[in-house]
Amino acid sequence: MTAQVTDVLEAVQSFIAKGYDREYRVKNGNLVDLEFGSPLDACSMHVDAALRLESGDDAEDASNIYAITDPATGHKGLLIDAFDVFDEICHRDFSERLVARRETAPAGDQDVPSKHGLRKVYKTEFELDPERYVLREGFPDFPPCPFGESFSILGFDTAEQSYVWLVTSIIKDSRLIRIPYQGEDVVTDE
Repeated sequence: MTAQVTDVLEAVQSFIAKGYDREYRVKNGNLVDLEFGSPLDACSMHVDAALRLESGDDAEDASNIYAITDPATGHKGLLIDAFDVFDEICHRDFSERLVARRETAPAGDQDVPSKHGLRKVYKTEFELDPERYVLREGFPDFPPCPFGESFSILGFDTAEQSYVWLVTSIIKDSRLIRIPYQGEDVVTDE
């Protein structure tokens, strides 16, 4: 698959054409089928294919797409890790199986100023003012996600008061402040 695909959306469309029409997500450390909203047994899931698309110096930004089959139901779906963080939030056995067959390819978005309609912030810009950017989790005003349902996390530029795409190396930076959605009382001018 790596020879043909250089874009996450292109890879997703390719898998959907092969019957991977369910959308899976990791929530609170559990694998969930978004249609049913219930946790799945991640230990029984079969990872059919895995693709990592990297861009930037030293893979500064990366996204992963996992094609998964649930042997209990026969359902096939995709687990999209647009932020390269599942290895930190998944059950260890499951995350090891996700990466075991993962192919890596260069993404076609090297030095592109935006990703999925959001201004892309690279590590060099973050380094100039790390406190300017925060990672919002679960906010209802996220822009539409090109993969289906919605984003679960997104970067936010507090100076411009707008959502941005933070490259993976920023999301993994311990200085990045994470702000979970707390309800309607959240102040928007961090």
